Amino acid sequence: MRKTLLCMASASFLIAATSYQSSACVDIALVLAVDGSGSISDEEYAFQKYAIAGAFRDRDVLSALKSANTVAVSAVFWGDGEFAAQRLDWFIISGGKGAEPFARATENNQRIVFGNTDIGSGIWSALDLLSDPRLCATRSVVNVSGDGKETTAPKRRQVASLAQARLRAEHMGATVNALVIADDMGDLASYYTKRVIVGANAFVMDVRTYADYSTAIKKKLIRELSSQTVATLLSGKNRPPD
Repeated sequence: MRKTLLCMASASFLIAATSYQSSACVDIALVLAVDGSGSISDEEYAFQKYAIAGAFRDRDVLSALKSANTVAVSAVFWGDGEFAAQRLDWFIISGGKGAEPFARATENNQRIVFGNTDIGSGIWSALDLLSDPRLCATRSVVNVSGDGKETTAPKRRQVASLAQARLRAEHMGATVNALVIADDMGDLASYYTKRVIVGANAFVMDVRTYADYSTAIKKKLIRELSSQTVATLLSGKNRPPD
């Protein structure tokens, strides 16, 4: 069954959404790059997508979306770089309105990704979306989640490495942030800090269990949707004393 699903993944998986036809630029373009590699069980995969959907129905996240003005949001579900990532289309949330269609599309996504933990390929797929000329976003953000390090085993064909994806993000002026699920890898947050994130005010958040994921993804989204000044304060670099 899993082999059949992997074969299906060789073609792009694009979920139809309200088409984005406006020529106006968006304030923030945000892609959630969600780990669907073999280390993620079906239950954990479902937990992630329902947690993301719930976050886009959360009052505080909706308030942050409203403050951010016009936000284009999409998602990629990535796994083995030998196969195409699953992608959602762009959804436009303006003044906090329009989040529900994205939440429903995320919930309804059916898994077809497995295999190696090819973080670079996942980020590359997110950057492909962010390169859409219709967006002309003021800020571009990749929100990547993962529970392991980049797979370094030999591959049958050339795929984007993590280093290549980070370099492309730099050239595009995109920020890559990370949410790490480090239940059995104590140094994973450090790895993501050194090897994954890149860009202005980039940050890593880590949780120990999937039970903490729902709360963390809400906090992460609020931080990413905040203004650059607020994001810097939240990063702790210029945090005022308690």
